[in-house]
Amino acid sequence: MKKISAMALSLLLTGCLFDSHFETPASAQKKHGSGLVQSSDLSRNGALSVIARQDNVCLWSNISDKKVFPCIAEGNIELTGIADNASVFYISNRLSVSLFSATSGKLLGAWTSGENIIRDIAISSDGETLLLGYRSGITEVINVRSNRRSQHTLHDLDVNTVALSADGRTAMTGSSDKFVKLWDVQTGKELQSYKFSTRVNHVSLNADATMAFVLDSVNARQFIDLKSQELSSSLSTFSNFIEFNQSAFINNDQWLLTASPNQKVQIWRVADGDLIAKFMANKIDGRDRASVLSIAMDESRQMVISETNDGVVETWPIKPLL
Repeated sequence: MKKISAMALSLLLTGCLFDSHFETPASAQKKHGSGLVQSSDLSRNGALSVIARQDNVCLWSNISDKKVFPCIAEGNIELTGIADNASVFYISNRLSVSLFSATSGKLLGAWTSGENIIRDIAISSDGETLLLGYRSGITEVINVRSNRRSQHTLHDLDVNTVALSADGRTAMTGSSDKFVKLWDVQTGKELQSYKFSTRVNHVSLNADATMAFVLDSVNARQFIDLKSQELSSSLSTFSNFIEFNQSAFINNDQWLLTASPNQKVQIWRVADGDLIAKFMANKIDGRDRASVLSIAMDESRQMVISETNDGVVETWPIKPLL
């Protein structure tokens, strides 16, 4: 177990803010329907958006700006996600999770959580593995092809955040017990463990599970080199509290792309934690601010894509950074 002392965290966070970063207005904007969005996710390249509102879930093509198929009549959906290969997407009301085809909208499977409350869900790139984190401290792995379910207890308190490697074989989970665990999905065996000062609210894992990012409730905003099992850089910011709705390693794992409740889409350099780009999502409908729910990067067009709780999709050119 790697234990992180308060002094070590303080030293890791010492440094100057990176004052010079890239900013630019959105190059395009479109709106998916009307009303507040409860949950959304973008496919890896931003071509698809799954949008959950109060009484339905819609899958939109961001290329044609049309619904892929008629909306699904499902209410109170708080968690959504699309597999990296864009073949399937899931929706959840925190008491169950359902998987649908992203081409036809056909229901492929549904699983209830029993007495467990789902805090977070991750899906493998091929859409064949689901990872559920429960308020009870339990995690559950679902093989959607075989319908096999396996539960593991690696944490003592709520599992707040979960992530999967692209192949679905390695998991990372963060908990209110202050621990981040890296573990084998097939066996449930713990591979690495890191303890932080306060509850862990957010984790992100790169495709091959060699790099991670961890955010706790106070001051840890830490990159971890999982190959050497060492802490690397921290985000260069003096903010007392940071919250991310979503994050993803992009540009060959050189950058971390983040989506924030306070209107911000940001790109951080993994090597030193410096902020290198910031984009501000547009506010509509008289709101004080827009919460950015999901983000993606289209490498072919050198664009970052974001979606807000107003259902607004914006694209941001990042060519000057590359």
